[in-house]
Amino acid sequence: MTEPMGSPPALDQLVEQYLGLESMEVTELLLDLCGARLDTRALPLLQKRLSEEQMQVATLRTHGYTRMCEKSEQLVESLQPLVAALERSDQHSRGDKS
Repeated sequence: MTEPMGSPPALDQLVEQYLGLESMEVTELLLDLCGARLDTRALPLLQKRLSEEQMQVATLRTHGYTRMCEKSEQLVESLQPLVAALERSDQHSRGDKS
């Protein structure tokens, strides 16, 4: 046990657990209310998620899991332009014009 008995869990852990169970609509509302935004700090994680989901699509398609495959494809389609936009923003902020 890493926390003393009776000690409340860390706020970050509570938020993570809650958002993992919440619907996207409510999560988006909370993010809008709290002023959170994705920026280039999220790029490594989003690039990793994109790669993972692209591999997942191929695996699901191979095994015939149509609905799960469609969800992964939607995630890939959403991540690709987001990653591209953040990469452009990152290059711009570093002064790269390549």
